[in-house]
Amino acid sequence: MNKPFKFKQFTIEQDRCAMKVGTDGVLLGAWTSLANRPDSILDIGAGTGLVALMLAQRSHAETIDAVEIDGPAYEQC
Repeated sequence: MNKPFKFKQFTIEQDRCAMKVGTDGVLLGAWTSLANRPDSILDIGAGTGLVALMLAQRSHAETIDAVEIDGPAYEQC
């Protein structure tokens, strides 16, 4: 069993996800520009949902959708 990933205001359980939380996802969530103040955000291939959760903390978007086709990752996310 993998340890959960703890990050600021949330914890991600990732033992059933094929792609675990990694540096690339953390950097993408941190470096994504929100200068245009989007009303909605779409995360395709969300995996653990890390990027969607990070953008939810940083943005004022009214809608954030995270889509994942891998069944176990979807159920856990």
